[in-house]
Amino acid sequence: MVNTWLSLVGRAHISARLAGEGLLAAMLVATLVFSPRDGAPVDRSDVFAVPMATLMSPFGQAALPDSQSLSALATTIEVSVSAKALIPTAPPAQLLIPALNVHRAVETVGADRSGVMNLPVNAWNAGWYKGGPIPGAPGDAVIEGHAGYPDQPMIFGKLVQLHVRDQIIVVLSDGSRRLFLVDSMATVPVGSAPAGMAEPYGPPRLTLITCTGHFDQNSYSYSSRLVLEASYAGVV
Repeated sequence: MVNTWLSLVGRAHISARLAGEGLLAAMLVATLVFSPRDGAPVDRSDVFAVPMATLMSPFGQAALPDSQSLSALATTIEVSVSAKALIPTAPPAQLLIPALNVHRAVETVGADRSGVMNLPVNAWNAGWYKGGPIPGAPGDAVIEGHAGYPDQPMIFGKLVQLHVRDQIIVVLSDGSRRLFLVDSMATVPVGSAPAGMAEPYGPPRLTLITCTGHFDQNSYSYSSRLVLEASYAGVV
């Protein structure tokens, strides 16, 4: 099981998140840390809602808008509100991976004082990092899961068997189902992270993380981490 160092921006305006882009990327790549074992669960954390973008008027203060400009503004606001209405705010509740016969609950997890990502209370469940986006919202949603031990695979123990375009479905607590399609899979050393991981902006996407590589029987730890990236394919 992985523990991931993810010091991210929580409840903040989008402008503040964009301002911290450089710091966020540097911290993710430089300080991703995993637990030494694939075991012991810890307490879960509460859910928070993803903040919406703030609508800004396109007009300055020097002149009043004419009727044509007002009509254009009304259309812009209507489109913006409609787009924001599609952004999910309910946290994930279940994870479905049909090709692997995975159908497990998703717990909300935070990070400890050191910034290390907590584990799900139930070791057979997945853990969604609440400091990142909700699956289906703009940005990279991150879900972790136990790989298990050799000959004793757990929820993500067979993740490596997935292929490009295989389906991953995240069921949110409001009952909506968000479909993702596998794009790529990579093995990274302990202490590193792929670029863009857990970013709170950009196209909706999903990252699944688990342990892989050589298993050390003495320390009960793995040598590497498996990072699966999937793109958003809409509501199903």
